[in-house]
Amino acid sequence: MIEITIRLKGPSQARRLATLLRTLADTDPDRGQAKTYRGAARRLEHLARPIRYTPRVQRPAHAELDEEAVQRVVRGHRPLPTLSPTEARIVCWQLTARRCSAAEIAARVGVAPRTVNRWRAEDRQVVPA
Repeated sequence: MIEITIRLKGPSQARRLATLLRTLADTDPDRGQAKTYRGAARRLEHLARPIRYTPRVQRPAHAELDEEAVQRVVRGHRPLPTLSPTEARIVCWQLTARRCSAAEIAARVGVAPRTVNRWRAEDRQVVPA
């Protein structure tokens, strides 16, 4: 096995090298080596992708519930408003009653699917089925 270190000056050069590796993989008669070239090209393309930073949404801390905002999210009317933590849990409860998946609820509310599963588990402990 031979290990080679290559320094690239930017994402455009990484993408260009990935294209060359894919071309080489298409012409190489050895299937195992072609697979290695494709894997290296895939890793280079992954490294060349721009980093997208999405800041966390600061939720409002008001005490009263905005029932209209809750209903907009439940119905899926765009643009979806930002919800307080209490409103988000109410939406989760209502969409769970409608048999929506955790991923769909998480996308509407703006939280991780794991958070939706945690809320569901906490609700099951409070109200036994």
